[in-house]
Amino acid sequence: MALQIVIHTFRMIFGNIGQALRVSIGPYLILIVAILVMFAAFGLPITNAANPAEMMISPTAGLIPFIMLPLVLFVTSWVAVSWHRFILLEEYSGILPDVSGRPIWPYAGKAILLGLILMLVAIPLFFVLGLIMAPFLSAPSAGLPLVGTIVFGLASVLLSFLSLRLGVSLVGTALGKPLRFSDAWAATGKISGVILNVSLLLVVINILPNAIIAPLTLALPIIGTVLQLALTWLTMMLSVSLLTTLYGHVIENRPLIS
Repeated sequence: MALQIVIHTFRMIFGNIGQALRVSIGPYLILIVAILVMFAAFGLPITNAANPAEMMISPTAGLIPFIMLPLVLFVTSWVAVSWHRFILLEEYSGILPDVSGRPIWPYAGKAILLGLILMLVAIPLFFVLGLIMAPFLSAPSAGLPLVGTIVFGLASVLLSFLSLRLGVSLVGTALGKPLRFSDAWAATGKISGVILNVSLLLVVINILPNAIIAPLTLALPIIGTVLQLALTWLTMMLSVSLLTTLYGHVIENRPLIS
């Protein structure tokens, strides 16, 4: 069932690829232009974006991350709200998705709360995993990378599982039907096993392409960067689409696979 859901989600994206591009490309181009303008205003080369230490050379340049954060949050929420509403309410977008009358900032606020919840789980989780990894780090062996990958993968599955179950509440906010995290957790309880398997598939989908693209980026930076951007876009759309699918099933009683 989990594999069917993931396949269904890919079909949701690529079966509506024109709309998927309309709700996302325009907002992200605006974000990129805004970032370029900020760096130009501070007299910094855009390459410094990957090196925070260099940005801190100028005291005023240290403001850039604080300016970028709300911009990134707004654009990401703008895209997510537009996609949720397209799939569940059949609201089509023009060249740019609508902003007026859309609960973008409420969605962003709830996303921040979800991030804080996940952080509260992640901190003790990685502390415990660090203790588990300590014996391997004190006596490095050829199997250390494999052990590290497995441990990191398990942590990622757990966090993805929590994100999907609680994140269903975000879709309610996008539709103007607020849903508490506790209600989302209760509603998704009946398919928790399916969601756990979906989380496992998501982690695999993320790890494998990155393992291929990372060395390619070193050899062919331009091609690797383009592929990385495409993968980032697909990962974002996949996550938003999965939340849409789960909300449609557990809240609106739509068939899980159609």
